Amino acid sequence: MGSDPQYAKYPYLPLAQHIFTITNPSAPKATQQASLKTLQDAITEHKMAPLYRYLAHPTEGILNETGVSSSQPTKQPGRKPSAAGMVASKYSIPKIDLPWDEALYEKLKKENDEELAGYKKEEEEAAETAGDTEVQAARGKRAEFWARVGDKV
Repeated sequence: MGSDPQYAKYPYLPLAQHIFTITNPSAPKATQQASLKTLQDAITEHKMAPLYRYLAHPTEGILNETGVSSSQPTKQPGRKPSAAGMVASKYSIPKIDLPWDEALYEKLKKENDEELAGYKKEEEEAAETAGDTEVQAARGKRAEFWARVGDKV
């Protein structure tokens, strides 16, 4: 184990490339559609509720402007996900249709909350019965979770 290289699985860097391709006005439409499909699959597979909200929300999402009126400025959420640096700005992005599905978002959010509760319970148990190494391992799992879902705390 000591000689095995240690690579971080998350953040999933090819996903950043797909987000860039989607937001690049020079990219061919076919490539953008393929990247969009890959992005949608990754959001579902990795339960990326915060990233999905950041990208696709009807009023706050940077890819969709369907619920935004021109007379009312949009208020960005106070905390931006770690994917915030992957795109330039909301106003420089070409129109991409990443559909917002409230049921999908709620399902992903619920699964994220359940997973976080498990990590919190594991960390509390480690703090009570185990040593510092086990507590740090539990915190590392929570940190990997936030990196996986595309958010930061």
